[in-house]
Amino acid sequence: MKIMIILNRIARGGGENVAVQLANQFSRMGHEIFFVSNKGRNDISDFYPIEENVQILPCFRHYFPLKIFSLRRTIKKENPDIIIGIMPDSTFYTYLAALGLHKIIISSDHSSFEKNPYSQRHLFPYLLKFYFNAVYDCVTVLTKTDYDIVVKKFRRTEVMPNPLSMQPAESIRVNRKKRILAAGRLNIWHCKGFDILIKAWAKVQEKYPDWVVEIAGEGETGRQYLEGLIAEKHLENRVILSGFHLNIKDFFSDSEIFVLSSRYEGFGMVLIEAMSQGAACIACDYKGRQREIIQDDSQGLCVECENEEALAGALSRMIEDEGYRRQVQENGWKRSHDFTPDKIGENWMRLLGELQKRR
Repeated sequence: MKIMIILNRIARGGGENVAVQLANQFSRMGHEIFFVSNKGRNDISDFYPIEENVQILPCFRHYFPLKIFSLRRTIKKENPDIIIGIMPDSTFYTYLAALGLHKIIISSDHSSFEKNPYSQRHLFPYLLKFYFNAVYDCVTVLTKTDYDIVVKKFRRTEVMPNPLSMQPAESIRVNRKKRILAAGRLNIWHCKGFDILIKAWAKVQEKYPDWVVEIAGEGETGRQYLEGLIAEKHLENRVILSGFHLNIKDFFSDSEIFVLSSRYEGFGMVLIEAMSQGAACIACDYKGRQREIIQDDSQGLCVECENEEALAGALSRMIEDEGYRRQVQENGWKRSHDFTPDKIGENWMRLLGELQKRR
């Protein structure tokens, strides 16, 4: 099968990472893959490793509408069987470029279909997401929660979780550090709920003097605020802001507990990554999305968003009950295998095959 994956711009981000992962996985499965973006192979490799067999086609180096004409030439030349647009803007450009070419177009969306209450709403992205998505052959969403919101709005909607960006650990590491890890950009601390984690930890930390909270991530403005909060709560030696880590996998595999404290989270790939390395996970559940990952208490703990007391209680339970923590680490690690590139790739192939048959 000839599959074209289109991404308007390459940067460090969740959707971009997934785009490259899908290209790599489809290539490993024996398909002919075209990856269209604004960068060449060397530039993409600076961000993400990409398979040699994936054909890189730089195409978004012009301004609108020249980029549409350039993309149309590329589509006509390569004649793919199916085109996957990664995120709404990429799919919209694809739709315009492919008018009259009778191509199967999939919009692969990587955020919640509810407005992020902590960011401004802009009209054009809103129209792309909620209205233009209705014209494509299929829209993939990350969770069943999002599926229920949009299933009646679009031609066809499929739940397609993101694939893991790291291989699950071969076995669960023992003798981990008594570390409660969180990760994310500090400048969006409010969305990530790092203040909630710090306040929850302040309620119980005196009982656990040999444990620390460590937040991995960078962002100068956010760092200043969080350092102020840490000082206010007298937690200078109990909460560490350790900055950006190139290999976060090592931190997952060496931490007893991982916490996703977000006020808003469309999916939470970092949660599955932590599970894949054997960390016992606690997640603030945003409207049921994280409960689709942590399916029951044997795989981890889900608590209400913005509830410091509930998060503090979950931390205490996970720290004090070592037997339970070991069970969660084992079952969470097993659960993460449902999100490997092989598994997600099989789901994609089923969908692509069905769409081809309908044509």
